[in-house]
Amino acid sequence: MDEPTQSEPEPLIPPIGAISPADRMFRVNWVAHLDRSPSGVPLHEVEYVARQGRGVRLVDVRDGEELTGPLGYIPGSLWIPRDRGGSLRERLDPLTPVILISRGGERASVLAHELEKAGMRLVAALRGGMIAWRALGFASTRDPEILRRRDQLPALTAESSREPGPLSLEEIEAHVGDPRSTRWVKLAAILLHGRQACVDGRDDSSVVGTPGGDAGELVAGVAALESVLGRSLSRAKLTELLRRRLDAFGRFYMHTDVEAGNALIGAMRADSRLTRAIGATYDSLEWRQWLSSPPLEARPAVLHHLCEAGSVGCGHLRLMMQNPGQYGVRDGLVLDLLRTFYSIRWAGAPELEAVVLPGGHEEGAVLNVRVEGRLRAYSWVPLLSPSYAGVQMFVNHPQVSDFLRQQLAAFLVEQSDLWGGDEVDEAELLAELQTLAARQLGATLGHLAKGLPIYDLWFDRSGRARVESVGVVG
Repeated sequence: MDEPTQSEPEPLIPPIGAISPADRMFRVNWVAHLDRSPSGVPLHEVEYVARQGRGVRLVDVRDGEELTGPLGYIPGSLWIPRDRGGSLRERLDPLTPVILISRGGERASVLAHELEKAGMRLVAALRGGMIAWRALGFASTRDPEILRRRDQLPALTAESSREPGPLSLEEIEAHVGDPRSTRWVKLAAILLHGRQACVDGRDDSSVVGTPGGDAGELVAGVAALESVLGRSLSRAKLTELLRRRLDAFGRFYMHTDVEAGNALIGAMRADSRLTRAIGATYDSLEWRQWLSSPPLEARPAVLHHLCEAGSVGCGHLRLMMQNPGQYGVRDGLVLDLLRTFYSIRWAGAPELEAVVLPGGHEEGAVLNVRVEGRLRAYSWVPLLSPSYAGVQMFVNHPQVSDFLRQQLAAFLVEQSDLWGGDEVDEAELLAELQTLAARQLGATLGHLAKGLPIYDLWFDRSGRARVESVGVVG
């Protein structure tokens, strides 16, 4: 592309109180994930776009025959042909989040650049377009229905919301029936470049959920391994194990939340060892950037504060820290993982994700998401948005988690040099891991979801979902 280089707009982080905490966190995440081409084109990666739900408009700018051709289009997309793309700046609020999509990203990139220069603040192109979307294992559709909606832009009214409380079966059916609520990805793609997020309903993006995300799964795996071995792994061994896990599986997810982040900032500001390193007041985005790579001399003190229970925003990990016996883990294991996570992240490992979630827990249901039939590497897996009408949901993927635990158990058995070469039976380790994971899920839901309805979602091969009410959390 040969557009003139454009300086980046100021980060769109309004003063505290100007918007809701959820919208503020969305904008922080948008800016944090945004990349730019050398000519200044705003770009978002496929994985980021795939996790976005109803709040982001996906606008396909290709010709009609391309939408029903080999690449298809992303379910839930709007079709605004390229020659009508410029009209978006008059038809949309400048703060509407918009992702533009074309075949390889070129047409979308040119339009995104034009619209941003015209005043749209939350617009970006899908990097690599539909070619990248399909290559990374995400599903598309060729349904010709989109051709009837040429240049139609439904009114972008705020999503209807209701008071927090339990979600009904009818509401869950409406949620999963909306194509904007679900994205599909091949199971093999999760192994290659995906990640398991936490079941936590405060994550505003579509997820494959398990308690604690990747961090919770690794804690369960190490705890199961230590149980089978009859001894603990040292902090140094755990550090090497996490490094090998990154080499084998790639991305690794752990989250915190705004409340824990504020507690962390307050504690650090009160620490005389950090006064000079912290310096002036930072906004949300600047704090995130600072914590991703603190000054070397400040890291011991920062690590101390990060590992305090009040600074741990993942309820699953924090509860394990505080109740190790209930969760079947040794005292200190979660603390060891936290120290290892941040130390490796600060050393420059980009695969380690520290995600910040907004608000407190107000979930209205627990969802267990399954696909009919046996899962295989080529099976499609639904990524489900964890929010309906402003009410959050715990989203758990037990079927996917079982498959991935088989891979984790096999991986752990292969690392026998870390504990002196003693052989570990893979079947025994997997059985211990599955038992422990079920125990930990029950414990966390008992703390955070007591009394909420539980729904099983069964997706068939065509993407249709069947919802069953299976009781409440005891």
